[in-house]
Amino acid sequence: MNKKLDKNLIAKNFSRGAKSYDENAETQLAAVKKLVALSCSFIKNNSQILDLGCGTSFIAKEICQKFSAEITETDIAIDMLKSWVDRPKNVSAIHCDIENLPFEKNSFDIIFSSFALHWINDFEKNFLQFSALLKKNGILAFCLPTAGSLDELRSSNIFQFNKFPNNVIIKSALEKCGAKEISFLCESKNQKFESGYQALKFIKKIGGNSNQSKKIISKTRLEEFNKFCLKNFSDDNKNFSLSWNISYFIYQI
Repeated sequence: MNKKLDKNLIAKNFSRGAKSYDENAETQLAAVKKLVALSCSFIKNNSQILDLGCGTSFIAKEICQKFSAEITETDIAIDMLKSWVDRPKNVSAIHCDIENLPFEKNSFDIIFSSFALHWINDFEKNFLQFSALLKKNGILAFCLPTAGSLDELRSSNIFQFNKFPNNVIIKSALEKCGAKEISFLCESKNQKFESGYQALKFIKKIGGNSNQSKKIISKTRLEEFNKFCLKNFSDDNKNFSLSWNISYFIYQI
């Protein structure tokens, strides 16, 4: 895993990306649709659902199309929570850190999370926290980018990017918490960009950058980065391909 993450910086970056998130997060939206589809059999109209790191409410909006479940959304970025201005009565939003949740034990039937849990510092500790919040035989359903994602950006050694967790580590942490696997799926996807620079802009627009450096990136450095990306990860020297490894975990606790 990465060194301890700066939660204030994460909150700031995602709040800044709230306005441009929906129009850029196609990969993230597709992952949400698949996650909800994989978990659909466990959702009922009277389900109590918790969404960890809800962002612009992709999960709640997807569930609300078919169910009238009670959904509680949480996010560390306040502007993400504010993005859904006409949130329905069955969906509530709470500003908090998912590593320090303000809920009572046995409160939820299902806990969802999409593209958020790779920002936590300790899987085992937090899975224990999540399991305590679930009712008996509750469901933990989440997806996240895992090892190998964005390796094209990382391999340049020009900019620093956080590493993504390994599936073996995640599964081990779940098993230590007594969780039982219902479904696991890992898929690879490629996302096309005109250049490495466009890929960097995309990461920033969705709030995914976590670089703490305040140094201005020089034009020379960007050109060097673009040349590296097109040389090593382009089929036609025109489009840069960025890879995602997305893992889906459906576990019962």
